[in-house]
Amino acid sequence: MTPEGGRPPERALDVTADLSVEVDGVPVRVQASGAEIEVTSPDVRRLFAAVRVAGGAATQASPGRAELARVADTLAANGLTARLDGPSGRVLSLGADVDSAAGSALLGTRRARLHPAGALRSSGPAPAAAAALLLAVLAVLAGRRRR
Repeated sequence: MTPEGGRPPERALDVTADLSVEVDGVPVRVQASGAEIEVTSPDVRRLFAAVRVAGGAATQASPGRAELARVADTLAANGLTARLDGPSGRVLSLGADVDSAAGSALLGTRRARLHPAGALRSSGPAPAAAAALLLAVLAVLAGRRRR
């Protein structure tokens, strides 16, 4: 996808990662190479709940469409694409390689795509907000690293 003006975004960041962490007991794996970031968890619903609690503690409010749009747009502006996978497949895609009219209506940005089969099998729409918060944390960490 190219932004208005026809030129693809310049990649401001290249990400290399192979990280395994637990978020309140929920295993999460982050793998990245270049512009692609893959976030995988065997329990996306519990991951969402844990990230939501952490996000609420930091922001004093539950994450919403505005936060998801901000994360997706930040990733896209840096030429990055992130994907959240659960045990039943892809749940959410965000960033540069995403252009979704449905994402605009459902999630507040064309730079986000909810994958219905993976999301439904991962216990509902909660994974979208979990991905947004997890990716926001990654974006903050990447921003601090650049300084």
